[in-house]
Amino acid sequence: MGKKDDYKIQLENIAHVAPTMNAGTTILFVIHGKLVIEKGRHDFSLVKNDLIVLNHNEYYAARGDDETIVVRLHMTSPFFASYYADYFQFAFDCVSNTIDTGRERMIALLRKYLAEMMIAQSYKTESSQLEIQSAMFQIMLLLTRFFKKELVLKEGATVHDTRITRITQQLEQRFDEQITLQDIAEQEFLSVSYLSRYFKKVTGLGFLQYLTQIRLKHSLDDLRASSANISQIAQKNGFSSPKNFTTSFKAYYGKTPATYRQEALTSQASPEKTEAASTQTKQIAQSPDILVQLAQYRQAAEQVSLVDEAPFEKKVISLSANKATTAIPDPLHILMIGELKEALKENVQTQLMLAKAELRVRYVGIRHLIGGTTLLPDKETDEKLPTSSPYANADLAIAYLQKLDLRLFIRMEYQETIANEPLYFQKLEQFMRHVMQVFGRGFVSSWHFMYFEPHRTAVPKKELQRVYLKLQQLLKSFDARIQVGSYLPFSERREMPLPSHEWMVETADAIDFVAFNANQNEAVDFSKSANEDFFVTQDYVLSKTKKLKQYLKQLQIDKPLILANWNTLTGNTRYTNGTFFRGALIFQTVLAVSSEVAGLGFWINTELYEEELREHTIRLDGLELFHFFNGRRPAFYALQFKERLRGEIIAHGEDFVLTAFEDGYQLVLLNCTHFNPLYSVEDSFLRAHRKEWHIRLHGFLAGHYQLRTFQFDRDNGALYSKYWELNSKYGWDQEMMNYVVQASRPTLSVSDEAISDDWSFYAYLDMNAIHFYEFRRTI
Repeated sequence: MGKKDDYKIQLENIAHVAPTMNAGTTILFVIHGKLVIEKGRHDFSLVKNDLIVLNHNEYYAARGDDETIVVRLHMTSPFFASYYADYFQFAFDCVSNTIDTGRERMIALLRKYLAEMMIAQSYKTESSQLEIQSAMFQIMLLLTRFFKKELVLKEGATVHDTRITRITQQLEQRFDEQITLQDIAEQEFLSVSYLSRYFKKVTGLGFLQYLTQIRLKHSLDDLRASSANISQIAQKNGFSSPKNFTTSFKAYYGKTPATYRQEALTSQASPEKTEAASTQTKQIAQSPDILVQLAQYRQAAEQVSLVDEAPFEKKVISLSANKATTAIPDPLHILMIGELKEALKENVQTQLMLAKAELRVRYVGIRHLIGGTTLLPDKETDEKLPTSSPYANADLAIAYLQKLDLRLFIRMEYQETIANEPLYFQKLEQFMRHVMQVFGRGFVSSWHFMYFEPHRTAVPKKELQRVYLKLQQLLKSFDARIQVGSYLPFSERREMPLPSHEWMVETADAIDFVAFNANQNEAVDFSKSANEDFFVTQDYVLSKTKKLKQYLKQLQIDKPLILANWNTLTGNTRYTNGTFFRGALIFQTVLAVSSEVAGLGFWINTELYEEELREHTIRLDGLELFHFFNGRRPAFYALQFKERLRGEIIAHGEDFVLTAFEDGYQLVLLNCTHFNPLYSVEDSFLRAHRKEWHIRLHGFLAGHYQLRTFQFDRDNGALYSKYWELNSKYGWDQEMMNYVVQASRPTLSVSDEAISDDWSFYAYLDMNAIHFYEFRRTI
């Protein structure tokens, strides 16, 4: 536990500090006025809210004025090193107004903890000392995790060995023994002269001076709290004699041990080192106005959480090394709604408008056109002109879709067709004549019809072929531009379709497109828990797509592919489907597969998807864009980010995409993480998959940019995390759901940046997070 003399925090007015060496680690936080710090060959101008870290063994000077108010936190080197073994191997690079973009969160937390220390010191409650030390350790944690850089010695070599760390730890543990420089030198197999020079070069203190400071620090408690005499205290703390103890104490604290003890007993004063005569600083008392200002720093950082330590990785993205460009893929998007009449529901219409406007949806997928409940039964009537029509609901729904410029993608199921084949084809022909007349040939000719039979079927392939050709001929008789294709159950493992569906090879000339499904949940056994069993799913959707294309190519069949139904790994339960955030996995799959297919299908919402299945078990073989109450699921935002991409792709890797467009650049960072979704309920497991990146961008056109940053992860945009925060056994109502829907959005931040052709920033990505950066050149 740290002693009061290990650290010190106070408010100061700094007018002038003459050049001096900083012993320990000091943070200066300006809360009023201006302060100029001269450090090395650089001057740093600080204004209100700025802070700077001064490292051990670092010379600096300061210039302020009568208005300059600074929070000053000082921690001694022995104290810091006792908690952080590599203290002398690193320096802390932290000047708030010069840091790379991405470190603002860490600066906000430093301000918060400095403010908390000052507030706790002012109030002096029974828990004040605990609060002060808790905040201080958080500051030390931030510095060591996010601001350390390897220390460079004067000769240019880095402090890379652990010798000094080992020695300083030993001094902390054996300070009360008669330990000498020669003892340590022999232990380290070094000469006394070399170790003496090396120790001072790294720590900034001579060996004996460093050991004496440790002994003095430990003697303070004995002077304040024990009744032992000076001679006993000197012996207990490793001093060779009472005289040596008194001389060392007076040199360091400016008073004798006896005087210090007397002052401590009478006024509870803390020992302070005397300031140089040329230094003009003074401690100032906290006022109510200052306390209010400090509280604001604490409040401003309430929504900022400390990022857990993650594997640090430097990533360089160079434009000059990637001269080839790639067009952003642009497949048609199909939104499945079930029966056509669902388009008459208010919430479905709201979702269709959003999907059309933000996701470039072009087609609406429907099922059970003839055998469902959208077409009304014929009614017998004695009217000359019937006032009721079997197409009333269908007409209203199609008219609405036509108004939105949305076309139909119709699934025609074999089993539904042959239930009463003559009647089915009669009704289909009548329906086609009707829509051609009412909605026009140009609109209807853009529709797609997909013939469907599941992969598990006992129907002979000749029979499947016969019904398909009959459907194809009927539909094409109305307009040859109508697209008629078939669903092909293709096995990713066997790399071929099942025998019953091989009829499509013989009938390829009569097929306009090939549709297929890809659900990687089928590729694993969820009864197994070993994480390595789930690695096979990493590129399952893309792998199946490419294998299907290769199979068709071998047969010289060149047809557009439509991925009608697909999913990423979910865990195959509703619970893990909510805890396992998949934003980056969905985006990565969408972008990769979009280059291989002509169309990509999604379900509009959870309600219609589960209603369509009419099963007690919840199927998770498709992706829905919306939840109940119009809440947007991760697939919506992942697709929205893909659609936001503009220009051309100029650099692309496993975890990033970089585009260039006429007004600037776009960068997408992805932390794609593949593991057993059952582990997604373990927070410690998820923390291990977070990433911290230091991104360097080479080759940007230098200039001033407006930077828009979207962050999408399980805490920013994930519906379920907000949903569970308001969990109640008494149920939900509209007010609660409206709040969840509004709160479940990716966060947006905007900053102005002066970007050079070699620019860097930091990014902290949670598991399967998406960070979308848009650099817009200013005019």
